[in-house]
Amino acid sequence: MDQSEKRLLIGLTEQHGMAVEQANYPPENVNYKFLEYLNKGHPIMHSPLKGFMSSFDEGDCDAIEAILTPVNTRKPWFYSLAMYQEALAFSFMGLPLPKIIRAKYMEYLFAQDNFKKLLFWSEAGKKTIKSYGNVTNSVILEKSTVVYPAIRSVDEQFIQYKKEPINLLFNGNFFIKGGVNVVDAFEVMQKEYPSLQLTLCCDEVIDFHTGDEELKQKYLNKIKNNKNITMGRVLRDTFLNNLLPNTDIYLLPTYGDAFGFAVLEAMAYGIPVIATNYMAIPEMMVQGETGYMIDISEYDCLKMFKGCYVTTLPLDFSNYVTDALVTYLAELLSSIEIRKSFGAKAIDITKSKFSFEQRAQTMHDIYINTL
Repeated sequence: MDQSEKRLLIGLTEQHGMAVEQANYPPENVNYKFLEYLNKGHPIMHSPLKGFMSSFDEGDCDAIEAILTPVNTRKPWFYSLAMYQEALAFSFMGLPLPKIIRAKYMEYLFAQDNFKKLLFWSEAGKKTIKSYGNVTNSVILEKSTVVYPAIRSVDEQFIQYKKEPINLLFNGNFFIKGGVNVVDAFEVMQKEYPSLQLTLCCDEVIDFHTGDEELKQKYLNKIKNNKNITMGRVLRDTFLNNLLPNTDIYLLPTYGDAFGFAVLEAMAYGIPVIATNYMAIPEMMVQGETGYMIDISEYDCLKMFKGCYVTTLPLDFSNYVTDALVTYLAELLSSIEIRKSFGAKAIDITKSKFSFEQRAQTMHDIYINTL
């Protein structure tokens, strides 16, 4: 690297968990700082995403890296996002607008000289610029690239394997992340493994959103009546220092996810994962080597669960996911050696493909080449 390179100051707009981690591992000759709002939100552009098109106190920053939502700035800026849907999640004065109008506005914004790069978190996310945004503008397509999120290496003291009791873990929005299938599969496997334990990092009020009240009550009753199921959210430190180290298998048979960072987090702890092959998950996992992915590619989950919301859960789809989950669970529960092998491979992937060193080098090149 040219030793005469100027040290860059990059302003970050959102203290999202991944952004906070990123700020602790800056590229060489780069400093990060989180910006203070001048105007939170936009006077006429309204969005369910916090801080959409906000203005910030940019100070002496060389450039702005907007996290999750676009930013209102005249400085050089980058936009880090999981999928293109996030860029179009807005209305004017609260009035619904056709997607084509929203898309054209964002294309205008991203074609400006001061906009430098769309930083998608995955190849699957990058594809949404065409599949969802219908973008054909070559200028914008050339500004689009993939920069994977990074995950910290986990101290060996937190990585452990045991024969029993086996602890299963699920967390997140219960219905869209496949909690129904997790509970049903757990009940099946519990008959063969009576000491099996399931922890659901979910809150009854926050995480049980569905248009089917009967379905909701059915699964709340199942959870409350099973002494081997524990449910409740925990503090972040407790999750990282107590819950994950004591987890043997992580379950996320999701039908809707922008990236699936929770899968990556479990892999860093050497935990074998059973998930679906939704969105970016196949870019993290290796089938039969770090865990198992349930193939749901024949189902149109975007159509079935619009806005990542389970209005109704089709029975044939749910049964298919549960049956596959049972099959894969049986494999992992039967052998500690398989779990160890999968865990070791998972750690290798997080330490290479998703390391902070790898991300820092990628971002260094992007900053230098564009600024």
